[in-house]
Amino acid sequence: MSQQVQELIDKIKTEGVQAADKKAKDIENNAQAAAQKMISDAKAEAKRIISAAQVQAQKTKESTEMALKQSARDTLLALKKQIENVLQKVIAKEIKDSLSLEQLTRILTEVTKKSAEDGSADNAVEVVLSSGDLDKMKDGFMAKLQKEIKNPITFKSSDRIASGFTISFDKSKSCFDFSDASLVAYLSSYLNEQVASLLKE
Repeated sequence: MSQQVQELIDKIKTEGVQAADKKAKDIENNAQAAAQKMISDAKAEAKRIISAAQVQAQKTKESTEMALKQSARDTLLALKKQIENVLQKVIAKEIKDSLSLEQLTRILTEVTKKSAEDGSADNAVEVVLSSGDLDKMKDGFMAKLQKEIKNPITFKSSDRIASGFTISFDKSKSCFDFSDASLVAYLSSYLNEQVASLLKE
């Protein structure tokens, strides 16, 4: 009887140890699987974070480069505008100084004479000046010029002309513009192209 009891006890012990070993093995396997999953998830998350950071860094770099380029363009445009303003003032002063009464008289004489010689002035000649220059030219120049040119010449004044003149040979249908504003615009346009070219370089 005691023999059977001992065998039963041994069997229970063996089965209990085996069950415990199996349970421990299952726990260990589950723990390893969970740990492996945690590691895999951590690696995937780290990869995602790094990828997102790289994308953000690229966006920041592109945004910074674009901002720098825009800032450089704005600076160049502002510089170009300042240079153009200075050039316009210089040109305007030089033209005003060049279009003295003496120079104006000489140019008008040459233009009207040349047009008469070429036969291009078949109609009356009309000259428009500033009121100041017109007043100064009344003393002798107009009569002298009229004697030299066969076509009748009409002199007028305009508030739109500060210095220089316009001259028409077809009853004001068209005219050659030698006013200060026109000359400043023409020279400024030419010089602005040169400035733009220099800034591009």
